[in-house]
Amino acid sequence: MILQALHQYYEAMQARGAIAPFGMEYKNIPFILVISQEGDLVDFIDTRDKDENKLGRKYLVAATKGRSGSKSCEVAQILWDHSGYVLGMPTAEEPNKAALAPKQHEAFKLELQALIDAYPNNQELRAIQRFYEREQHLTLKEEHLDAIRKKVGANISFRLSTEPNPHRLIASHPDITSYVKDSGSNDDKQDLGRCLVTGLRQPIARLHGGISLFGAQPGANLISFQKGSGYDSYGKEQGYNAPISIGASDAITTALNSLLAFGKDTNYRIGETTFVFWSTLQSDELLDNYKKATFTSLIIDKADLDEAEAESEDTAPAKKRRSKSGKKSTQGPNPEEESRKVLAALKSIRGDKGRHIDRTDRERFYILGLAPNAKRISVKLWMEGTVSEIVSNTLQHLDDMNIVRFGGIADPDNPPLRSLFHIMSAVSSSAKSDKWSALMIQGIVESIVKGLPYPKALQQACMERILHDHTSTSPVSETRAAILKAYINRTYKQERIPMALDRSNADQAYLAGRLFAVLENIQRAAINGANTSITDNYYRSACCTPGIIFGRLIQLSNHHLSKIKKEKPGLAVLFRRELEQIFELLPGNKPEFSKYFNLDQQSIFSAGYYHQRIAPLKSEDSEQTDSE
Repeated sequence: MILQALHQYYEAMQARGAIAPFGMEYKNIPFILVISQEGDLVDFIDTRDKDENKLGRKYLVAATKGRSGSKSCEVAQILWDHSGYVLGMPTAEEPNKAALAPKQHEAFKLELQALIDAYPNNQELRAIQRFYEREQHLTLKEEHLDAIRKKVGANISFRLSTEPNPHRLIASHPDITSYVKDSGSNDDKQDLGRCLVTGLRQPIARLHGGISLFGAQPGANLISFQKGSGYDSYGKEQGYNAPISIGASDAITTALNSLLAFGKDTNYRIGETTFVFWSTLQSDELLDNYKKATFTSLIIDKADLDEAEAESEDTAPAKKRRSKSGKKSTQGPNPEEESRKVLAALKSIRGDKGRHIDRTDRERFYILGLAPNAKRISVKLWMEGTVSEIVSNTLQHLDDMNIVRFGGIADPDNPPLRSLFHIMSAVSSSAKSDKWSALMIQGIVESIVKGLPYPKALQQACMERILHDHTSTSPVSETRAAILKAYINRTYKQERIPMALDRSNADQAYLAGRLFAVLENIQRAAINGANTSITDNYYRSACCTPGIIFGRLIQLSNHHLSKIKKEKPGLAVLFRRELEQIFELLPGNKPEFSKYFNLDQQSIFSAGYYHQRIAPLKSEDSEQTDSE
């Protein structure tokens, strides 16, 4: 299904003229050699942007040829490749690389000669031929060679100095498009078979094109069979074991590379996993809103992403954006307003009031999770469903993660957009996403997409961070409380943890958490500026073994209440009333709890603690208002 879905995407995008033609692809080319018609080296261009695009600008070139085996050095890309092929310069200071470079360079020039034989009147190809005849590749300045060496395996190509379009290389010439369309290895042309993707009898691809995936080796394959590795059957080798036509293979490779393009709303990378998503609806608005709601929240650009990754879990929601010059700018979209727009758009797709996108019941939505694995690409996740199903499940995820915020802000109709990055950073000890659990990330995404309970590992990691966090004023942040609320409610398929403080909830664990928060507030009011709090010393004990520790904590709070009564008698009354209200919900009206709480009870304890901690003290006037 993955290959068929990618093939269908390619055909739909090609019908819109929004994807590279057959045999071509948009490739990152960091270095351009500008040559004259006579073959002289005129200029050297580094297309990398240090702030935005560190991989180099994308150009339309012939699609990547697959290379494998002992004779891989004989396969050169068409008018673009790394320094070993284009310049005869090894890609690394290793003996084997040095030995390969001359062979690679010769293969590149043979490929060039084949092009000239096919199109003898093409003067741009003749210019590259003269470039090598005059050995202009040996005249590059040392600073340019250093740049190439530092970017190991970087692609190099050519542009004519008289070319008015800076985005067109010689490798983009229409003759190249015709050449790759009509060519292919002789073996491929002779081996006909039934294509597993199209169902047609066509020439079968022996090797498949490379995929540009972050972290993977250049030219890594999604589809591949290692020769002589034990996977061959019925005397067939490599791609002939799973026959896919040359045309379908090219379409699949081009489609996936297009979806993986940097900055597009069709992919999101976290840690080692890259998630790719698309739909048959062909709606850019849908993909943009889905990415924000499911993966990125309201990160506007890469500068914001870098700031988000650098900041802590309890960062203020409204970030100051940075301009390209590095200066802070307060201008930008209002997060609350943008969040409402995203939610409104997704709700309309789901079918709520104001629906503006039709046919979602039969249109399909796909999500593919990929990770690098040496020269190959591993499929970590594959899910599909109707657009309305996928969108509905994302909205349900946001509702489940919705919890009262600091300051008492609660909006059940417009939950905040919680990025996957911040969910993971809230439960991980490392600030670097490449050290996070890929299995947990995949499990969370699968839960969101399919509407399933969240993975047990998420709850375990969240509670682990809460019980060991001594770096903030409160171990239970908003995001952690939201995670535990969503996990428990989905697991039990009922609302065991409400969105905000529930003063009628008689769950022992919830009441224990509330009680601990009140005791913490009492201590804070009695000892202003204390070096350590009961949270620092006793949170873990109260959460895990409440029956052992609460008696001691209540005795301690009585001393604190006596001090508060002398200095602020009204505040002492409010604290006493809060304690009594909690005791009334416990059996025997006594603060007695189980000796031990299991992991689910610890989660409910933490949610109750969070609710009580951020709730204002309830005065007598407010109680009368509630009763009225």
